[in-house]
Amino acid sequence: MYDAYVLYPKCPRESQGHDMDTMVLKILPEVLEKQCGYKLFIFGRDEFPGQAVANVIDENIKLCRRLIVLVAPESPSFGFLKHMSEDQIAVYNALIQDGMKVILIELEKVKDYSGMPESIQYIRQKHGAIQWDGDFTEKSQCAKTKFWKKVRYHMPPRRYPPSSPVQLLRHTPCNCTSGKWDAAIGLITP
Repeated sequence: MYDAYVLYPKCPRESQGHDMDTMVLKILPEVLEKQCGYKLFIFGRDEFPGQAVANVIDENIKLCRRLIVLVAPESPSFGFLKHMSEDQIAVYNALIQDGMKVILIELEKVKDYSGMPESIQYIRQKHGAIQWDGDFTEKSQCAKTKFWKKVRYHMPPRRYPPSSPVQLLRHTPCNCTSGKWDAAIGLITP
């Protein structure tokens, strides 16, 4: 079971796709998985080799509680949305009809959605969009920034604790064999 399926335009390396890839493959996992404890399915990272694309999308979308869609304006990424395979457009429509909550993230401000598929326009109209206002530095990778708080607000309740290399609390056994509990002050007195 995943908390969110991440859908994003796969752009040629020489285009603006580098920022999109950085966001999807580095920043989203760093913040949402490592700092916040969510589990994401990212196509291109989490599927098994040799699986048919349609099967991967169909099977894994059913295992997710949210859909995160990333878009960017006036870039080759619109080609991904305009020439999307029928399977992926069907996924959009199924998600809208099945009532899965969708989080639309704009990598930059998108002024005109008219070139987008109707399903994306509907998602924008129904749920709005969260605009990425950060850069790609460590500061914008802090889960406490305004952007990440907005994203987490739309995410489902966490099921996994965030991964942390530091143990914050350590169990220390109490050796209290004598004494009496004083309910008024909430302490054991000798």
